[in-house]
Amino acid sequence: MEEQHLASLSDDEGSSFDDDNSSDSDSNVEITSTIDECENELVRLSTYLQLESEFDNDDDQNFEWPEPPSTLNSSDSSDIEELRDSHQVLLSTTPFNNGVIQEQYIKRKRRQWTVKGKLDAVALFGKNQSKRKSAKKTGCGKRKRLEGSGKKIVYVDLDHQLFAWYRSRRTDPKDKSLAPADIRREKVTFSHLEKEGRRIAKQLNHSVPSSSWYFRFMKRHGLSLQRPKGQDKVPIDEVHRLANSFYMYNRRVSLWSIKRGVMGAFIPEDICNMDESPLALFGDQAKRSINDIGTNNEINGYISNKRFCTVMLTVFPKNQRMQPVVLFKGKGNIGVDERQKYAKGVHVIFTPKGVINGQSMNMFCKKWLEKVSDGHPKLFIIDSANSHLKPEIIQNLRKKNVVVSIIPKGCTQYLQLLDTSVFSVFKNHYQAAANEYIDNYTSRSKIKLTAKQKRILCTRLISTAWIRTQKSFDFERAFLDIGYTWIDESPVSIRTLPGFLFDPSTVTISTTNNNNNEEEEEDNEDQLIAEEKKRTHICLI
Repeated sequence: MEEQHLASLSDDEGSSFDDDNSSDSDSNVEITSTIDECENELVRLSTYLQLESEFDNDDDQNFEWPEPPSTLNSSDSSDIEELRDSHQVLLSTTPFNNGVIQEQYIKRKRRQWTVKGKLDAVALFGKNQSKRKSAKKTGCGKRKRLEGSGKKIVYVDLDHQLFAWYRSRRTDPKDKSLAPADIRREKVTFSHLEKEGRRIAKQLNHSVPSSSWYFRFMKRHGLSLQRPKGQDKVPIDEVHRLANSFYMYNRRVSLWSIKRGVMGAFIPEDICNMDESPLALFGDQAKRSINDIGTNNEINGYISNKRFCTVMLTVFPKNQRMQPVVLFKGKGNIGVDERQKYAKGVHVIFTPKGVINGQSMNMFCKKWLEKVSDGHPKLFIIDSANSHLKPEIIQNLRKKNVVVSIIPKGCTQYLQLLDTSVFSVFKNHYQAAANEYIDNYTSRSKIKLTAKQKRILCTRLISTAWIRTQKSFDFERAFLDIGYTWIDESPVSIRTLPGFLFDPSTVTISTTNNNNNEEEEEDNEDQLIAEEKKRTHICLI
């Protein structure tokens, strides 16, 4: 399968681009330094001879003399005498210089900690659990940075204007004078910051800074890349209990049929995870955004958050058989020529709102069964979205020898492989492909495309991103790390859920009885139907 995102759209009508050349060359700064080797020899010699000792009563018998510098061992006696004479001349200049040197030496002396002082500091940290507070109370914090120290700012005007632009998007959290309606909390990603920096640099006739300059910019102004603030829907103790039941169910269903390997009735190719995620055509897909250090990264509505389509991915540990599915908003009244220009490795479905519903889920399941049906049982892992819990869909999959394993509500951020790992990699490749298309055909200015061209381009970008994701992501290892697959009966710990440990030895043998299995399947189906009715009732209320 070849990448198609750079294919031209010139055959379509109504496309126009604003051409504008941009330069991304980084500025080069060369720093040189000259060192007088003779001065280095004098410093090493003074250390060896202890000419500037701060102790008044030195006892030569108890003093351990350091080893002479290696350069002195290799020099002859005439060189040593010459260096010693020159050092005596420097020491005999004026008493004032000697006093200044002694004063500077004393200022650089480190604080001497006693054993009691160290124990008190450790006890204080154990009490308040804060390094900053403990350092402040014990007086061992970082020394204040002197004015004028550090690397000088290369682009001063750019620094001021870029920070002013950032504050126009995100209000200073320390500013209490603004009314709530005037507080701005827009999403500002790192690529967004770089793009605005290039625009300002062009106006100021500056060379374009490198990416490291923007990281130093954030450090100077107390900013960092953070994930948006999320609300924990379920307490962590309840998450551990639900996660244990989820993995317990997966191990039990693996014993319901003839054993085919280490994982009982399943082999790695029989297990898959499916989920959907919103996608913007050219919007930044990054999860982390820039925010002030020490504050919650709250984000209000922003333009790039608009959903252009929904992409559905289905992943297997091995042998990726299911192509991406794209859900566009509309009734599907499109021409044959548009269908033919869609990317070959993408399946397109039209829905009224561009999101998954019962009908689109049915279409997906039919397509999925065509790809995976081989007469062996399958484990289909999905989350608890309403469209996934249709009783008729689950019953139809059971008839096809497919076991549906539902991730408990509130646990998807910990247990859903697509959410924890795959979608971030996929969207990074999607953003890279979109940038390649923009740089290849137009500038980084506004792009004008018809709705038809946007859908065609979106399928091609998704196809390219999926191809690159399969090449760069280790699905087999990811399935093993999250516990969807296993190679032995050792306990399972999940990287995304710290403190959780699942012990496979707790799986009871009594669950392998076929009669019990049938009863449990019927009970599970009844529970799903009751849960669906309950959710429908709540929605009506």
